This record gives sequence, C-alpha cells and structure tokens, in this order.
Amino acid sequence: MLAEIPVLLPVIFGTRRRREVLASACLARDVELTLLLPPAGAGTAPFPVLYLNDGQDLERLGLQATLDGLYARGAVQPFLLVGIHATEARVQEYGTAAHADFNGRGSRAQVYTEFVLRELLPFAQAQYQASADPAAAVMAGFSLGGLSAFDIVWHHPEAAARAGVFSGSFWWRQRAVGAGYTPADRIMHGLVRARRPHPGHRFWLQTGTLDERNDRNENGVIDSIEDCLDLIAELVAAGVDAARAIRYVQVEGGRHHPDTWGRVLPDFLGWAFGTDAAALPVPFPVVRLQLDPALAPAVVPASAPAIDTPGPPLVLPGRAAQIPLQPGLVPDDFALTLTSATMPTARPADGDFLPYAAAYISLVPVGTDPLHALRTQPQQVHAVFATLSEAQAEKGYAPGKWSLKEMLLHQIDSERVFAYRAMRFARGDAQNLAGFEQDDYVAHSGANARPLASLLAEYDATRAGTLALFETFTEEQLDRRGTANNGPATVRALLYILPGHEAHHLNVIRKHYLPMLQG
Repeated sequence: MLAEIPVLLPVIFGTRRRREVLASACLARDVELTLLLPPAGAGTAPFPVLYLNDGQDLERLGLQATLDGLYARGAVQPFLLVGIHATEARVQEYGTAAHADFNGRGSRAQVYTEFVLRELLPFAQAQYQASADPAAAVMAGFSLGGLSAFDIVWHHPEAAARAGVFSGSFWWRQRAVGAGYTPADRIMHGLVRARRPHPGHRFWLQTGTLDERNDRNENGVIDSIEDCLDLIAELVAAGVDAARAIRYVQVEGGRHHPDTWGRVLPDFLGWAFGTDAAALPVPFPVVRLQLDPALAPAVVPASAPAIDTPGPPLVLPGRAAQIPLQPGLVPDDFALTLTSATMPTARPADGDFLPYAAAYISLVPVGTDPLHALRTQPQQVHAVFATLSEAQAEKGYAPGKWSLKEMLLHQIDSERVFAYRAMRFARGDAQNLAGFEQDDYVAHSGANARPLASLLAEYDATRAGTLALFETFTEEQLDRRGTANNGPATVRALLYILPGHEAHHLNVIRKHYLPMLQG
C-alpha cells in the first residue's frame, strides 16, 4: 500500500530582482528599470503593479528588504514593482505635463507622461504580466517624482487610478515667491480645480514635520505640509471622498529624505497592496506638532462622524541617544563634542559620497546636527591656536609634515571647495567638477608667511559664508546630487563632510602636534 502523499503548499521566499533597459522613442534615450517580482509561486497573473519614479533609489530606501518582510508576514498580496530610474534630466522630465514651473523646470513632463503611457505600461503588461486594470495599478514617487506620479494619475485614471506621494513637490508654481506669488499660482492645485475626479481615484499622501523650514506666509505651518493639506482640500472640494479615497500620513520628525520615506514604506505598501486594510493606523484628523488647527484646512467633511480619539500616529524608530558634551577646551576626542539638542539633519546614505569621505562622515556622531557642529567648531579651533606663538604655529610634528598654519589654511581651502560644490549641486549643475591636489595647494599657499591673526580671520569669514549658504538649503536641495572628482556627492553628504573633515584635523592636532609642542 502506498503511503499517502502529502499536499505541498507553496513556500513564500523573497522577491526576485530583474534589470531591464527600455529603449524609449518618446524620451529618445534608454531607460533603466529595476523590477521586483513577487516570490516564486505567489499569486496568479496578471499582477497588481506599482510604477515607482526614482527607481535608482530602491537600495537607499531599503525597499526590497521591507517588501520581503511584508511578504513573510503575509501583510501584502503579490504584486509587481517597476522602478523607473531617473537621470540628470529628472528636473525636466518630472513635473506637471500641462505646465512647466516658473523657472522652466518640468519642460519634458509631457514627454515623460507619454513614455509612461505608451511604452512603459505596455512593456510591463506584455513582458511581466502586469495588470492592465487601472484599479490595480499604482504610480508613486518622492518629492518631484511624487508630483509627477500624482499628475499622471489625476489626468490618466484610465491607465492608473491610484497614486502614492512621499513629500510631494506640491509647491510647484508658475510664479516665484517675491514676484507677485499667491497660493493660486500653485500649478497642481489649479489642475485639480480644473477637472472632476474619477470614481476610481485613490490617493496616499505623506509629509514630514521636518520636510523643510520654509513658511511662505508665516502662519506657523511649513510649506510642504500646507501645500499638501491645501491639495487635499482641493480634492475634497472637487468631490473626492476624503474618508474613502484619501489617506494622509504626517510623520512626526520626518524629513525630506529616503531615510524617512523608507521607514514609512510599510504604511504605503499596506495601503496599496495590503491584505488587511484595518491594520493601518487611522490617519484623520492630522493636525499635530507645530500645526495650528485654526489655520489648517478641513480635510474631513463637516458631516463626517466625530472621532472621539484619533488613531495612533505612525511611530518611526528612534535615533541613537546623543553623546554628552565633553568638558574642556581641548577634549581628548574632538568628534565627541559635535552634539546638539536640536533635531539633526538626516544623514547621507551609501552612494551619496566617494568612499574616502566615509571616514569624515563617521566623525559626526549619530544624532548630531551638522550645522550646529559647524557653528561650534570655531571655538575649538581658536582654543587650539590661542596659546601658540607664531614660531610654534609654523612647525610640523615631523619632517615633511604640514605646519599648523598650513593645516589651518588647508582647512579653509577645503571648506571653500566643498561649499562651492554644494552650491553648484544645489542649483542643479550636473557637470563633473574637478578635484584638487591638497599638497600642491599647501605648497603654494604661503601660509607660514602670514600672521596667525590673519589666518584665523580668514577662517572665521569662510565659516560664516559656509553657514550662510547651507542654512538656505531646503531638504530637497540637500538631496540634490552631482559629480566631483569623478564620483558622486549630494549636498547633504557635503554638509556632513565639512565638520567631519575639520574634526579629523583637530584630532590630528591633539594626537601629534600638541604633544610635540608641549614636550
């Protein structure tokens, strides 16, 4: 007698990653795609599908690991993810198809929309069994890519009816602030007013309370939150049922950065493809932290039933505790003094900088605000040089080593170079900026011929200029990237490299120079 053969159930393993290059006639370029297929044996085709702008950032978001965890818990249904890589043309290809912004950005958004509709969707449906049902198709993106996704879904619900927007660039406007701007100049808000919603429209919208610092109308609400809430108000006024068709997630302490977006991904993916919608926290009403309820627009109709207790807010993992400030003018480790009681700027991710810079960035402890470090480091620099004679400052600790004056001027030169790169990248400059040879700069600097007072005055002036520049950058500008010395760098990485580079040299002074001078 044969033994009874057990029924084998499918085993869910991880997602499967694929790379494709799609030759686009619309964009007149090759478009790289990263696809995450559902686990083998999971679900049946055609699959629900997520089209994700800025697909080159999947690793920075930790998306595949997050998705594998959701699959392991049975929290999402099998779906196909299509990550669309952006290039240096991102600022022109993303935007609103109907209008470029006041500065001419988004001039190719219409062409990008045509690429998505005519080439990308048919490719995914034919080659990877993506569903052609618009209710099963979600388009999403981050920042400017989120605006692009929303615009495509709003105007083409016959192709994709659901949109996910992380820290969307809903500030997108046809007139510059200070040039007669009014809230009516916001382009996406006007486009929502111009047409009726589709019955199948669904929207997931996210902001972070630290997305930026700008507050155009000085009403106590940062612009990114106000622009998003105002857009929700426009959607409701157009006839969208807020309780049924809109999910708004406001992340306390969230920033305009992949670190925040990666941690809020489970909420978005649960909304888009979840197996248990009731498991998601109730998001309305959202008027918290610095928001004044009297100033925020109503996002729930007055006829909606009252909510006695709001749903639990989305809680992000906490950051490491800050290291207390060490006493003394010349501490044993200068890096330990770079702490701040303010909320730190999110740290750069791997791929935001060349490998050599990792050592500098590591000298800025987790939990430290790099701007605060730049403000406080001059006290340490002046403390080092305050008791030195001109002759002492002209000594190296060994033959062939820089003098302290040369090291100080090297610090000034490097700060100018890093700040210049940051300015160029923040302004959208995609050129490869040349590197510099530090030893050649020092050899031609004439540092030892200058009095210490002159060098310290130049150091202070340089630092004041650096702070004046970096304090103007928005979170979106901090995430802009460029190429220098044939390698990648974001403005955010440069912000961390600056205090880390100075901490490195302060530690060299402590370890080598001060013992030599005191000996």
